[in-house]
Amino acid sequence: MWLILSLALFFSPAVATTAEQVEIFDSDQQKVVATFDNTDALQAEAQQLLKSVSGRVLELNPSLDHVLIVKIPLTPPKKLVVPSAGIHFDIAEMFVIMPKQGSRPPWLILHTKQYETVVVEFSGSVKKLREQVHLP
Repeated sequence: MWLILSLALFFSPAVATTAEQVEIFDSDQQKVVATFDNTDALQAEAQQLLKSVSGRVLELNPSLDHVLIVKIPLTPPKKLVVPSAGIHFDIAEMFVIMPKQGSRPPWLILHTKQYETVVVEFSGSVKKLREQVHLP
């Protein structure tokens, strides 16, 4: 759980503005390795991923080792409602966690407008997102 809290503190949960960029963080290098303009296409892809949220991550401490993390500030914040999981938030930033190896599917860390952190599973594909941010 401390890894999630560390990540939450690493990225500030501020409401996005158009000037905020999309960032790719590599956990192996422990740094941001690329930045991109926060385009309408990236915002649309982020919205598609949010629409596919299925519930909260049930693992006590999902691993942040050997992952790429794509930080997408949402402009404007997007509403996320998943009644079966007790989720009803306005999301200001999303972090798409993509393991580099293994069978663990990608998952999301979300920061709300109320400065809360929500960790969720989703069923959507990250293929278009990977293409937009030039990841293999």
